[in-house]
Amino acid sequence: VEHMIKRQESYLQRLMEERDRLFIDVAHIGNRSYSMMTTEAFNAVRSSVRPTVTREESVALPKYVSIVAEITTNHFGDRDRLQAMIRLAKESGADYIKLQKRNVDTFYDKATLAKPYRSPFGKTFGDYRRGLELNEEDFEFVDEYCKKIGMGWFVSVLDEASYEFIRSFNPSIIKLPSTISKKKSFLKKVAEDWKREIVISTGMTDAGYESFLLAAFRKTERIYLLQCTSAYPTPEGEAGIGVIRHYRDISKIDSRIIPGYSSHDLGSFCSQLAVAAGARMLEKHVKLGSVHWAHFDDVAVDLTNGDFSLYVADVRRAEKIAAREDKVVFDSEHHKY
Repeated sequence: VEHMIKRQESYLQRLMEERDRLFIDVAHIGNRSYSMMTTEAFNAVRSSVRPTVTREESVALPKYVSIVAEITTNHFGDRDRLQAMIRLAKESGADYIKLQKRNVDTFYDKATLAKPYRSPFGKTFGDYRRGLELNEEDFEFVDEYCKKIGMGWFVSVLDEASYEFIRSFNPSIIKLPSTISKKKSFLKKVAEDWKREIVISTGMTDAGYESFLLAAFRKTERIYLLQCTSAYPTPEGEAGIGVIRHYRDISKIDSRIIPGYSSHDLGSFCSQLAVAAGARMLEKHVKLGSVHWAHFDDVAVDLTNGDFSLYVADVRRAEKIAAREDKVVFDSEHHKY
């Protein structure tokens, strides 16, 4: 029996490697290298049950920190999966979901696209990246669905074609990720052109990039400046939480600056410290179950098992603790000798 099962699995694996040649689509559910999603993720896609949050208390104070569920491309180009991720992010307490848009064939060089890369989409990195991209109808779906459930959304634009594409949706906010920090001509174009809100992560950059941004983006209504360390995962000692205090100091001079933190560290501790340091936007990678061939799988927080709900609860707890800056006498205080 075991031999028969192994032989059948071998046939299945070969079929999965030739998905683009099949007359029907085949998606394996499980924890194999060729699986499209785990059983937990599949159940989350098909279920409307929200994971239970078990942190000790909820927060009654008004929220002032925006939490962004960074989906990136962990929807794998599947609209049902994407819808489930948006819904679970909303139910977990996030304020925004974020996606990515790039022109695969111009963003990467031919050698990179041709590199071997095992995924359900094919055998090369190019197959993988093309399989992840959302089309116009997908973004129209995202726009309509987010409006329906009251969820904010925005997109990281990684090249000029993607920027122009996303602009057609008339967004109030876009993002320029750390990945493109060296593409100064593109950044300058956006700075000259874009006047609404913008989110900018500062991974893989130094103080010189900050100076460039402040000089270039003079027409922008609001700039969410997110401290970021582009290590996956980021060691706690390299999270750079103190930089957020620096961004807060800048915001006192330029009121358009909103300090924030793009978290690539594990857990919620650094994000809680970021709130105490003055962050008003937090970005955290999310996923729908673990899929080892996906980007950022190690650092992304699972939406299916309640982990992201707990992350949000931790942030709201820090928000409550750090909220007041006016010195007052609390009712709980009394002298004790």
